[in-house]
Amino acid sequence: MWELVAGCADGELVSAAHVCQAAVVAVEVDGAALSVATRPDRRQRAHATDAVAALLEEQQFTLGEGPSIEAGASGGQVLVADVSSPACASRWPMFAPVATAAGAWAVFAFPLQVGAIRLGTLTLYRARPGSLSGEQVADAVTLCRTAVAVMLAAGQTTPNGAASDQGAWPLGGPGEGRIEVYQATGMVAVQLGVGLQDAFAVLRARAFTEGVPLARLARRVVDRRLRFHPGDFPDG
Repeated sequence: MWELVAGCADGELVSAAHVCQAAVVAVEVDGAALSVATRPDRRQRAHATDAVAALLEEQQFTLGEGPSIEAGASGGQVLVADVSSPACASRWPMFAPVATAAGAWAVFAFPLQVGAIRLGTLTLYRARPGSLSGEQVADAVTLCRTAVAVMLAAGQTTPNGAASDQGAWPLGGPGEGRIEVYQATGMVAVQLGVGLQDAFAVLRARAFTEGVPLARLARRVVDRRLRFHPGDFPDG
């Protein structure tokens, strides 16, 4: 599996992108995304192979529900063979219709972890319903271990084992709107006089209500084009 990942890197410093590309090939899925998270309101997409995979991650982050959220919280695999099933509609009433509308009919989320420490998730999707085989699940798990190894060895070696002086962070560095989300969360907390978790919940609810990505809403807060007032925060 490492040879497959290194082949995708083709001599470059191995990154999240190469792990995701290898996952698409090995597990025979249509797309993959890798995200890192240290807590529910601290989730950053490291890479997505296509627009659908990126949308799935963004919507789960915004809505606070979905396979990746559950896999990250529980530390277990969440394998959904048919997102359109009634069970999924009941389990994730907001995420399920968004996923199928985007063309993701099967979603498989795997936690990235070292011991009891959870670092993020690898999420795969297919454009058709269907389960993974035992071998495909095993390959995905192996790729998760590879992703963790890449994270821990960031900027240290190239695929052929030579030392690297690029100083690159394999997960693509901070960004993709997440830093602005964190900044906006702090600003909203001050504006409302609440804790960070409650402030993040307010941001998420507003983004869902307006039907916009959380990062876009956060940018408005950071740019001071949007301000929250105590009356915006619901009691309880």
